[in-house]
Amino acid sequence: MYFVVTKLTFESQATSRDARELSQLVDKLRQRFKISVQIADEFHKSGVAAVVVAAVHSQEEHLSKLIDDIADSCENSGFGRIHSESTILEDFEAFADEPERV
Repeated sequence: MYFVVTKLTFESQATSRDARELSQLVDKLRQRFKISVQIADEFHKSGVAAVVVAAVHSQEEHLSKLIDDIADSCENSGFGRIHSESTILEDFEAFADEPERV
């Protein structure tokens, strides 16, 4: 079983409508892809538009494609272009194999 966590940061084009539009984008992504997604904390702190996405699946390839599809959907949403992407893709079972740290 694999999990992925990705942060997608948009190019800065700050407008007064960003909060509402970003919230609508999050809702659309959640409905379309059946993922966990929320607005990144830095949006509320510094106004940088970003979303954080999390998903779980039994196949690593599925998650890689899913993140690509989500990024494409964000690019095509009209909200703005993605400036950067940070992704963690790991296997749950790899954690079980690690020795316990004291």
